[in-house]
Amino acid sequence: MNRFFFPSSMIVVFSSILLMSCGDNNPSPKPSVPTDSVTAATTPEDPNADILGRYQGSQEAYTMKNQYGSDMEVNGNKVQVPASKYTFLIKENNVVSLEQINQEDGTRVYYNGTFKVLDKLGNTVKIECALSDGAGSSPTYILIIDNSDNTARCIGHNEPSFSLDKKSTNVSEDKTTTTTTTSTDNTSTEDAPANYNGVYSYKDDSAELQIVVSGESWTGKTRIITGMGEEYDKVEYESGVVKGNELFESAGYVKIGYIQGNALTTTIGGNIVTLRK
Repeated sequence: MNRFFFPSSMIVVFSSILLMSCGDNNPSPKPSVPTDSVTAATTPEDPNADILGRYQGSQEAYTMKNQYGSDMEVNGNKVQVPASKYTFLIKENNVVSLEQINQEDGTRVYYNGTFKVLDKLGNTVKIECALSDGAGSSPTYILIIDNSDNTARCIGHNEPSFSLDKKSTNVSEDKTTTTTTTSTDNTSTEDAPANYNGVYSYKDDSAELQIVVSGESWTGKTRIITGMGEEYDKVEYESGVVKGNELFESAGYVKIGYIQGNALTTTIGGNIVTLRK
Protein backbone atom coordinates (compact mmCIF):
# COMPACT_ATOMS: atom_id res chain seq x y z
CA MET A 1 0.00 0.00 0.00
CA ASN A 2 1.24 3.47 -0.95
CA ARG A 3 1.21 6.04 1.81
CA PHE A 4 1.18 9.83 1.29
CA PHE A 5 2.93 12.20 3.59
CA PHE A 6 2.25 15.98 3.73
CA PRO A 7 5.09 18.28 4.34
CA SER A 8 4.95 20.04 7.68
CA SER A 9 4.66 23.45 5.97
CA MET A 10 1.40 22.44 4.28
CA ILE A 11 -0.03 21.23 7.59
CA VAL A 12 0.61 24.65 9.14
CA VAL A 13 -1.12 26.46 6.24
CA PHE A 14 -4.13 24.16 6.40
CA SER A 15 -4.51 24.72 10.15
CA SER A 16 -4.44 28.49 9.66
CA ILE A 17 -7.25 28.29 7.10
CA LEU A 18 -9.40 26.29 9.55
CA LEU A 19 -8.85 28.84 12.29
CA MET A 20 -9.81 31.72 10.02
CA SER A 21 -12.98 29.93 8.95
CA CYS A 22 -14.03 29.45 12.55
CA GLY A 23 -13.47 33.12 13.32
CA ASP A 24 -16.01 34.19 10.65
CA ASN A 25 -18.83 32.60 12.69
CA ASN A 26 -18.66 35.44 15.27
CA PRO A 27 -18.76 38.75 13.33
CA SER A 28 -18.12 42.03 15.15
CA PRO A 29 -21.31 43.65 16.52
CA LYS A 30 -22.85 46.48 14.46
CA PRO A 31 -22.65 50.01 15.91
CA SER A 32 -25.79 50.85 17.89
CA VAL A 33 -28.10 53.71 16.90
CA PRO A 34 -28.67 56.30 19.64
CA THR A 35 -32.10 55.95 21.24
CA ASP A 36 -32.78 59.69 20.95
CA SER A 37 -32.29 59.54 17.19
CA VAL A 38 -34.84 56.76 16.84
CA THR A 39 -37.37 58.60 19.00
CA ALA A 40 -36.93 61.84 17.07
CA ALA A 41 -37.36 60.06 13.76
CA THR A 42 -40.59 58.37 14.80
CA THR A 43 -42.26 61.34 16.57
CA PRO A 44 -45.29 62.29 14.45
CA GLU A 45 -45.63 65.90 13.31
CA ASP A 46 -48.73 67.85 14.35
CA PRO A 47 -51.20 67.57 11.43
CA ASN A 48 -51.94 71.30 11.80
CA ALA A 49 -48.31 72.43 11.90
CA ASP A 50 -48.85 74.72 8.91
CA ILE A 51 -51.27 76.98 10.81
CA LEU A 52 -49.66 77.05 14.27
CA GLY A 53 -48.59 80.50 15.43
CA ARG A 54 -49.59 83.93 16.74
CA TYR A 55 -52.23 85.92 14.84
CA GLN A 56 -52.95 89.58 15.64
CA GLY A 57 -55.49 92.09 14.39
CA SER A 58 -57.87 94.85 15.45
CA GLN A 59 -61.63 95.03 15.31
CA GLU A 60 -63.01 98.51 14.76
CA ALA A 61 -65.67 100.01 17.02
CA TYR A 62 -69.18 99.01 16.02
CA THR A 63 -72.81 99.38 17.03
CA MET A 64 -74.10 96.60 19.25
CA LYS A 65 -76.84 94.42 17.74
CA ASN A 66 -79.83 92.85 19.45
CA GLN A 67 -81.00 89.27 18.99
CA TYR A 68 -82.78 90.25 15.76
CA GLY A 69 -79.69 91.81 14.20
CA SER A 70 -80.94 95.39 14.59
CA ASP A 71 -78.95 98.21 16.21
CA MET A 72 -79.40 98.19 19.97
CA GLU A 73 -80.54 101.53 21.41
CA VAL A 74 -80.76 102.90 24.94
CA ASN A 75 -82.83 106.05 25.29
CA GLY A 76 -82.74 106.52 21.56
CA ASN A 77 -78.94 106.30 21.45
CA LYS A 78 -77.17 103.45 19.71
CA VAL A 79 -74.90 101.41 21.96
CA GLN A 80 -71.31 101.45 20.69
CA VAL A 81 -68.73 98.71 21.28
CA PRO A 82 -65.19 100.13 21.46
CA ALA A 83 -62.39 98.93 19.19
CA SER A 84 -60.43 95.91 20.44
CA LYS A 85 -57.11 94.25 19.64
CA TYR A 86 -57.17 90.46 19.27
CA THR A 87 -54.25 88.03 19.60
CA PHE A 88 -54.97 84.37 18.82
CA LEU A 89 -52.42 81.70 19.76
CA ILE A 90 -52.95 78.56 17.68
CA LYS A 91 -51.02 75.78 19.44
CA GLU A 92 -50.29 72.08 19.10
CA ASN A 93 -52.88 69.45 19.98
CA ASN A 94 -55.75 71.74 18.86
CA VAL A 95 -55.25 74.21 21.72
CA VAL A 96 -56.11 77.90 21.20
CA SER A 97 -55.87 81.01 23.42
CA LEU A 98 -57.11 84.57 22.91
CA GLU A 99 -56.11 87.90 24.43
CA GLN A 100 -58.63 90.70 23.88
CA ILE A 101 -57.61 94.29 24.68
CA ASN A 102 -60.14 97.12 24.87
CA GLN A 103 -58.54 99.94 22.86
CA GLU A 104 -60.53 102.55 24.77
CA ASP A 105 -59.67 101.79 28.38
CA GLY A 106 -56.88 99.20 28.03
CA THR A 107 -58.66 96.38 29.85
CA ARG A 108 -57.67 92.83 28.92
CA VAL A 109 -59.61 89.57 28.93
CA TYR A 110 -58.11 86.12 28.34
CA TYR A 111 -59.89 83.15 26.82
CA ASN A 112 -58.74 79.53 26.42
CA GLY A 113 -60.17 76.63 24.50
CA THR A 114 -59.77 74.32 21.53
CA PHE A 115 -60.08 74.54 17.77
CA LYS A 116 -61.15 72.14 15.07
CA VAL A 117 -60.46 72.21 11.35
CA LEU A 118 -63.64 72.67 9.34
CA ASP A 119 -62.18 72.73 5.85
CA LYS A 120 -58.88 72.70 3.93
CA LEU A 121 -58.54 73.83 0.34
CA GLY A 122 -55.09 74.49 -1.05
CA ASN A 123 -53.42 77.12 1.12
CA THR A 124 -56.68 78.02 2.88
CA VAL A 125 -57.62 76.45 6.21
CA LYS A 126 -60.90 77.16 8.00
CA ILE A 127 -61.01 76.49 11.74
CA GLU A 128 -63.55 77.00 14.52
CA CYS A 129 -62.27 78.27 17.89
CA ALA A 130 -64.44 77.46 20.92
CA LEU A 131 -63.28 79.64 23.84
CA SER A 132 -64.17 80.40 27.44
CA ASP A 133 -63.01 82.88 30.07
CA GLY A 134 -63.97 80.45 32.85
CA ALA A 135 -66.62 82.82 34.18
CA GLY A 136 -69.53 82.20 31.82
CA SER A 137 -68.44 83.97 28.63
CA SER A 138 -67.95 81.40 25.84
CA PRO A 139 -67.51 83.03 22.42
CA THR A 140 -66.88 81.11 19.21
CA TYR A 141 -64.83 82.50 16.32
CA ILE A 142 -64.21 81.25 12.81
CA LEU A 143 -60.70 81.84 11.45
CA ILE A 144 -60.08 81.52 7.73
CA ILE A 145 -56.30 81.22 7.41
CA ASP A 146 -54.42 81.85 4.16
CA ASN A 147 -50.98 80.21 4.38
CA SER A 148 -49.86 81.78 1.11
CA ASP A 149 -49.53 85.26 2.67
CA ASN A 150 -49.77 84.46 6.43
CA THR A 151 -53.06 86.28 6.96
CA ALA A 152 -56.44 85.28 8.37
CA ARG A 153 -60.02 86.52 8.62
CA CYS A 154 -61.83 86.44 11.97
CA ILE A 155 -65.60 86.01 11.96
CA GLY A 156 -67.57 86.34 15.21
CA HIS A 157 -71.26 86.19 16.09
CA ASN A 158 -73.38 89.22 15.28
CA GLU A 159 -70.31 91.46 14.94
CA PRO A 160 -68.12 92.70 12.07
CA SER A 161 -65.32 90.49 10.78
CA PHE A 162 -61.72 91.72 10.65
CA SER A 163 -58.31 90.67 9.35
CA LEU A 164 -55.39 89.13 11.23
CA ASP A 165 -51.69 88.90 10.44
CA LYS A 166 -49.51 85.95 11.43
CA LYS A 167 -46.75 87.41 13.62
CA SER A 168 -44.94 84.25 14.74
CA THR A 169 -44.88 80.52 14.14
CA ASN A 170 -43.45 79.58 17.55
CA VAL A 171 -45.88 79.67 20.46
CA SER A 172 -44.38 76.80 22.47
CA GLU A 173 -42.90 79.26 24.97
CA ASP A 174 -46.15 81.10 25.48
CA LYS A 175 -47.06 81.34 29.16
CA THR A 176 -50.76 82.17 28.82
CA THR A 177 -52.50 80.43 31.69
CA THR A 178 -55.22 77.89 31.09
CA THR A 179 -57.31 79.41 33.84
CA THR A 180 -59.15 82.70 33.70
CA THR A 181 -56.90 85.69 34.21
CA THR A 182 -57.56 89.33 33.52
CA SER A 183 -55.52 92.47 33.92
CA THR A 184 -55.67 94.38 37.17
CA ASP A 185 -57.33 97.41 35.62
CA ASN A 186 -61.05 96.79 35.14
CA THR A 187 -62.09 93.23 34.30
CA SER A 188 -60.91 91.08 37.19
CA THR A 189 -63.06 87.99 37.53
CA GLU A 190 -64.52 87.38 40.97
CA ASP A 191 -64.96 83.94 42.50
CA ALA A 192 -68.50 84.06 43.88
CA PRO A 193 -71.21 85.15 41.42
CA ALA A 194 -73.65 85.63 44.32
CA ASN A 195 -71.63 88.65 45.42
CA TYR A 196 -72.72 90.49 42.28
CA ASN A 197 -76.36 90.58 43.33
CA GLY A 198 -77.68 94.01 44.21
CA VAL A 199 -78.83 97.40 42.93
CA TYR A 200 -76.34 99.51 40.96
CA SER A 201 -77.13 103.19 40.39
CA TYR A 202 -75.82 106.17 38.44
CA LYS A 203 -77.13 109.71 38.08
CA ASP A 204 -76.00 112.98 36.57
CA ASP A 205 -77.76 116.07 35.18
CA SER A 206 -78.83 114.29 32.00
CA ALA A 207 -79.65 110.70 32.94
CA GLU A 208 -80.37 108.30 35.79
CA LEU A 209 -79.60 104.58 35.49
CA GLN A 210 -80.47 101.70 37.77
CA ILE A 211 -79.55 98.05 37.16
CA VAL A 212 -80.66 95.23 39.43
CA VAL A 213 -78.58 92.04 39.29
CA SER A 214 -80.14 88.87 40.61
CA GLY A 215 -78.51 85.51 39.99
CA GLU A 216 -78.19 84.92 36.26
CA SER A 217 -80.35 87.84 35.13
CA TRP A 218 -80.48 91.63 35.31
CA THR A 219 -83.10 94.32 34.77
CA GLY A 220 -82.39 97.95 34.01
CA LYS A 221 -84.18 101.27 34.11
CA THR A 222 -82.92 104.39 32.36
CA ARG A 223 -84.47 107.83 32.77
CA ILE A 224 -83.49 110.74 30.57
CA ILE A 225 -83.71 113.95 32.61
CA THR A 226 -85.26 116.74 30.58
CA GLY A 227 -85.27 119.34 33.37
CA MET A 228 -88.97 119.89 32.86
CA GLY A 229 -90.15 117.52 35.56
CA GLU A 230 -90.42 113.75 35.89
CA GLU A 231 -93.64 113.65 33.88
CA TYR A 232 -91.64 114.77 30.84
CA ASP A 233 -88.71 112.49 31.40
CA LYS A 234 -88.39 109.47 29.12
CA VAL A 235 -88.05 106.10 30.87
CA GLU A 236 -86.87 102.89 29.21
CA TYR A 237 -86.53 99.36 30.58
CA GLU A 238 -84.08 96.67 29.55
CA SER A 239 -83.23 93.15 30.73
CA GLY A 240 -80.68 90.46 30.01
CA VAL A 241 -78.55 87.65 31.36
CA VAL A 242 -75.53 87.52 33.71
CA LYS A 243 -72.57 85.21 33.07
CA GLY A 244 -70.01 85.35 35.84
CA ASN A 245 -69.19 89.04 36.26
CA GLU A 246 -70.39 90.02 32.77
CA LEU A 247 -73.76 91.35 31.60
CA PHE A 248 -75.22 90.40 28.21
CA GLU A 249 -78.32 91.38 26.26
CA SER A 250 -81.35 89.11 26.48
CA ALA A 251 -80.09 86.60 23.89
CA GLY A 252 -76.85 86.14 25.82
CA TYR A 253 -74.53 86.83 22.87
CA VAL A 254 -73.56 90.50 23.11
CA LYS A 255 -71.69 91.74 26.16
CA ILE A 256 -72.92 95.11 27.43
CA GLY A 257 -71.03 95.50 30.70
CA TYR A 258 -69.14 93.92 33.56
CA ILE A 259 -68.94 94.07 37.36
CA GLN A 260 -65.86 94.57 39.50
CA GLY A 261 -66.34 94.84 43.23
CA ASN A 262 -69.15 97.33 43.87
CA ALA A 263 -68.92 98.92 40.41
CA LEU A 264 -70.85 98.02 37.27
CA THR A 265 -69.44 99.45 34.05
CA THR A 266 -71.55 99.78 30.90
CA THR A 267 -72.16 102.21 28.05
CA ILE A 268 -74.94 104.63 27.23
CA GLY A 269 -75.04 106.58 24.02
CA GLY A 270 -71.47 105.52 23.26
CA ASN A 271 -70.20 106.81 26.60
CA ILE A 272 -68.81 104.57 29.36
CA VAL A 273 -70.57 104.99 32.70
CA THR A 274 -69.99 103.33 36.08
CA LEU A 275 -72.86 102.44 38.38
CA ARG A 276 -72.23 101.96 42.09
CA LYS A 277 -73.77 99.36 44.36
